[in-house]
Amino acid sequence: MERGSSRSTPVSRGLFVLSRALDLPIQYAILSSRALGAPLINTLGGAPISPTGRPVYLLGTNLGLSPQRAILFGMAVGSFVKQSHWVLAIGQEPISPALAAFVGAFNTLSNSINTLLFTNAATSVLSYPSVGLDETRLPIQTLVGIGMYVLGMGLEWVSEMQRLKFKKNPRNKGRPYTGGLFGLARHINYGGYVLWRAGFATAAAGWLWGAAVAGFLTFYFTKRAIPELDEYCGKRYGVEWVQYKRSVPSKLLPFIL
Repeated sequence: MERGSSRSTPVSRGLFVLSRALDLPIQYAILSSRALGAPLINTLGGAPISPTGRPVYLLGTNLGLSPQRAILFGMAVGSFVKQSHWVLAIGQEPISPALAAFVGAFNTLSNSINTLLFTNAATSVLSYPSVGLDETRLPIQTLVGIGMYVLGMGLEWVSEMQRLKFKKNPRNKGRPYTGGLFGLARHINYGGYVLWRAGFATAAAGWLWGAAVAGFLTFYFTKRAIPELDEYCGKRYGVEWVQYKRSVPSKLLPFIL
């Protein structure tokens, strides 16, 4: 990604949206009665869970998914909408076709791992004793996962919209954005991403998987992405960035990290 450039890359952005859109039929096929992931689960020695429970209706349309499965599919849809909006309306820097394809594939892989773990009896949140494979009941893991997902999406989306509004004002050219949600943590949009990704994982496969996803993403952002961005911002904004880091010590989430 070319930081600081505003060169137009419509083909790459279109490829990104297309790659993200292709994720939705894949997730639906894994979660629905088509059981796309069942052969893989069987090959790995698992036991696929067959869909049960009354299907959810949305605007009079039968989704063909139980409440549990509809929630996970809704999370996949939400990630597609958010990321497509970012690449079409928020992101200002150019992206290459290779990066667009990679990010699309990474998100599809992440979503697929979640839905496959959910549809495998040994790893699904449905395997918890409080649920006992009953898809009409929502375990605490799913409810907590929903909360994390909504909060994370809100933090990431709102913070990026706030920063975009700041950047569009010509008077702010060459200045770092330090207000709004970015006044709580310097990379709170990354923190929001960690939250909703971990929430998705928790709702699908429980506490351990949710913690593993959160740990992996936190490690990546704090050890690679944030240091690279800090170096760039330090060179571009100089003293203003140094002062910002002093006044806002949190990197990802306020009072946590």
